[in-house]
Amino acid sequence: MRRVCILLVWVGLLTAVYASEDYPPARWVPAYSGNYTSSNRPSTYPIWYVIVHVVQGSYNGCISWFQNPSARVSAHYVIRSSDGEVTQMVRHKDIAWHAGNWWYNCRSIGIEHEGWVDDPKWFTNAMYFSSAVLVRHLCRTYGIPRTRSYILGHVEVPGATHTDPGPNWNWDLYMQMIQSSALVEEASIPLTLRPGESASALLRFRNTGDITWQPTGANPVRLGTQNPRDRASPFFTPGSWISPNRPAQVSAATPPEQIGDFAFTLTAPRRYGIYSESYQLVREGVTWFGPVLTFQISVVPWDIAYDNTSANFSVWGTWYTGTAAPGKYGADYRWTSTNPRSTAYARWYLDVPLSGYYDVYAWWSQGTNRSTAARYEIAHADGTSVKVVNQQTNGGRWNWLGRYRFVRGTGFVTLRPNAPSGYVVIADAVRIVGPLNPAGR
Repeated sequence: MRRVCILLVWVGLLTAVYASEDYPPARWVPAYSGNYTSSNRPSTYPIWYVIVHVVQGSYNGCISWFQNPSARVSAHYVIRSSDGEVTQMVRHKDIAWHAGNWWYNCRSIGIEHEGWVDDPKWFTNAMYFSSAVLVRHLCRTYGIPRTRSYILGHVEVPGATHTDPGPNWNWDLYMQMIQSSALVEEASIPLTLRPGESASALLRFRNTGDITWQPTGANPVRLGTQNPRDRASPFFTPGSWISPNRPAQVSAATPPEQIGDFAFTLTAPRRYGIYSESYQLVREGVTWFGPVLTFQISVVPWDIAYDNTSANFSVWGTWYTGTAAPGKYGADYRWTSTNPRSTAYARWYLDVPLSGYYDVYAWWSQGTNRSTAARYEIAHADGTSVKVVNQQTNGGRWNWLGRYRFVRGTGFVTLRPNAPSGYVVIADAVRIVGPLNPAGR
């Protein structure tokens, strides 16, 4: 097995620090071999209990003490107060000397927590959370029930002379964290959106804990934002989300081993870029739990093409359908003859999705009989602009007609054949891209 190795110095002792094999999130710093009993659990002894300790000292001091040949004590794990870092010092198969009761030592895993029993400031949420994740792992691995009958304080071990974890240890919070867990079953998230565009999202989790998830009540289970926790999401959608940091609650009461749905809508911000969206489940007022899911969502410009077959396209006067010309957009195109007095027109309704500046393009198939003075009129927020083009050239591609400001839900491009007679104009397709920065192309 490949392992990461770091070199640390503990009280002048050079020690190799690896990733734990029993619990990979933890570091592996072995206790002195004379401070525990080698064994082959669970073959030699079943592992039935988790025993919670408080060091009555510091994290580093505890690690150093378990490495000291004079200690004659050890625990399987030590957890740091400030950030919940976990160090494993005795393998699960071996018997740590931590409970003061040989029968319980043989059948338990001991976890030391940095701090002092009479000073509650050491019992941080980071420590509780990290310890709870570890205990859930142990319970899953060895089939330990996640109840207070099997998750004990040192003081509860028969014959104990210690009082830890003491009266300041929040057993209610700790057990809620241990009993709340989830596995992701499905994630349906749009990974590309345009500014102002809304799309549905669905996350499904299996309740792998011991508590039924409720959508309402004192402690509802919701989806919350992470990285950082409780941040206001740029994809917040009023009317869909509970609040800017709560996309959804579980759709219905979800007992253990059932699947709960969290459905919500994402609405893209105006600024382009790649956004990192992270979510995690939270039992309000109790704990965050389950995996943190992170998605990279790209916000890109709207790029909408309107063909002559689109519902947004209409004509007035006599127009014909052509299919033979090379370089057409789609399956066909519309055409009519030019006449200086013609009142005919072809029109595309843009219905822009978001107010702002857009680049407008037109597509035609070129030919020697095309008008050299095809007149496109662009109706926008600041009036109507005219762009006269030569359709004998630049066919079979998008041709830029200019950048214009539009109000959401408005905009027209009109092609008129009122040009010198003897030619035809081609009404094939138009396209908009935006909204864009009004400065530059």
